[in-house]
Amino acid sequence: MRAASYKRLLVLLLTTLASILIGDGSAAQQAFDSIPRVRMIIDDYDYMISLFPDDYPSRTKAVQACSTIAAQAESLKTFWDQMGDEILGRMSEYAGISWVEPEFDIYIVKYYPDYACHRPMTIPLEGRKNGHRIVAIPGGLTPYITLFQQLAKRLLEQASMPGGSSYYISGHPLMEKTTRRFDNLANLLALQTLGDYWSIDSVLAVFRSDHWRQREPGQDVLFDRLWGRWKLSPENTLANLVASEPYWSDLVSLTRPPTVPKTKAPWSAGRMGPPTGGKLGISVTRDRSGYYRVVKIDTLKLAYLSGLRTGDLIRTVEGASPKNVKDLVTLLLDHLDQGVQVNIMRDGLPEAVIIYPWEDIIIEP
Repeated sequence: MRAASYKRLLVLLLTTLASILIGDGSAAQQAFDSIPRVRMIIDDYDYMISLFPDDYPSRTKAVQACSTIAAQAESLKTFWDQMGDEILGRMSEYAGISWVEPEFDIYIVKYYPDYACHRPMTIPLEGRKNGHRIVAIPGGLTPYITLFQQLAKRLLEQASMPGGSSYYISGHPLMEKTTRRFDNLANLLALQTLGDYWSIDSVLAVFRSDHWRQREPGQDVLFDRLWGRWKLSPENTLANLVASEPYWSDLVSLTRPPTVPKTKAPWSAGRMGPPTGGKLGISVTRDRSGYYRVVKIDTLKLAYLSGLRTGDLIRTVEGASPKNVKDLVTLLLDHLDQGVQVNIMRDGLPEAVIIYPWEDIIIEP
């Protein structure tokens, strides 16, 4: 009787243990079962008009502009409609990060002020456009690499959201949003996932081209320190690899962003200011035209890196006309987090630049 009781107890324990193990495995699987609803939207004319109101003053103009990308956009959308859910799931498995957002949209446009954006997720097919200056974007695999890259960036951000499955890596130095850290993790994830759908040799040939090297200055670290070493799989996820990397490792040290000492010199709301040592790196003076002329610019700071140049006349910031120099700088800094649009006159012609919070540059306190 006692032996039978022990046997029943042993069976009960084994059954309980098995259910726990199966339950854990099920929970782990469920972390990647929540795939967001993602729509790819072509020809959102209102969005295009909001981006470039001077170029597309009417819906008719926007419709005409979109006609030149119709075939390429439709091909990309067909691919997404067929493979989108699978891509979202596979990328999540490779990352070891679950999707928290229940849904979002992907906008396919002709032009955008940058090469792409992941919030709102925007893929330009024809060019990067600032004012009258357009940098052409190659076709072929480039839009697909851009798509996977922006998806990867969006997915990595899920780790920092409430309820994120990999919240424990959100504070790791390699998750810091700089070119050689966060961007390289996203590129690693994007390229390895894309390699499941295209020849990886073809993908890398495009990604190593001059166009992409200009877009991704951190490629040296990606290919010297990550590619071929961090091989992603559902068993060897990006989150696990990041968590295993010591904060004091050579990789963390190598990718540490440069620092620029912050000037302590005060400046007034008078004729000149602010000094070029600030975050923006510009000094301006009010011109006879009533606009603000850039008289000095630091080539290592945000304004120059975003396209502003000495001699430019600043007309408006986010559509507002600054009252004085201090008001100008306040407007710039208040909108900097999401990218601030600055309308300027350059060589007698109206143009625009968007000053982004380039986080490769850390301003020391």
